[in-house]
Amino acid sequence: MNFPSLQVLNFLDNPDDIVDYANTLSYEKDNYSAGKRTSPLYEFDKTIFNNVNYRIMRLLYPDANTWDKITWNAMTYFHKIKYEDVELIINDEKNLYKGWIHQDNFCKFTSITYLSKGRNNGTAIYSPKTIFDLQKDEDIKYDHYRGKKVDKEQYSKELNRNLDKYNVECIFDSSYNKMIGFDGSSHHGALYNMKPGEERLTLISFIKSINAPYFPVAEMRRISQL
Repeated sequence: MNFPSLQVLNFLDNPDDIVDYANTLSYEKDNYSAGKRTSPLYEFDKTIFNNVNYRIMRLLYPDANTWDKITWNAMTYFHKIKYEDVELIINDEKNLYKGWIHQDNFCKFTSITYLSKGRNNGTAIYSPKTIFDLQKDEDIKYDHYRGKKVDKEQYSKELNRNLDKYNVECIFDSSYNKMIGFDGSSHHGALYNMKPGEERLTLISFIKSINAPYFPVAEMRRISQL
């Protein structure tokens, strides 16, 4: 792990305008997550793309003297999840509201900015109970993401088998315009406390690669004398 988990309140300067803009865009299923996403922002709105990702990188590397030594690339999307997309999770009797635990191993750092005003739709960070018995992704999870009909009892069984492998380490609530970030290797899962007709809008950025003279967690361990 190279990066700490963090949160920033009031992350965007003009969140209401950003939400209005996000609601004019087209969203499509990507088959690997609940709900729908826009196309990557760098393809059609480099202003928001650059603004968001430069802010994230400044949080990770606040020293201006390092800026000419850092390069990065990212994939950034608006992401909408409606109640019906996660109804099976919301109504699960054993683990209400808790989504599938997973890692974003394809990226170095994940950032999520919450743009819906409902609370308790955040993200939990987990640690595995044992590294030798991690739950693998199940086909039924992706079948459901792709809109296929799944057996509710089997879905609940596999979801809870996934959740039972982990301990909760941290819960980030979904207050409006809060940005959270965490190392891509962190085990995490979304929380869905929605009612019919509600949706969860987020702005997600996956920092896929970072070339830098140091990484924050590794640097902390390197200089620590404790």
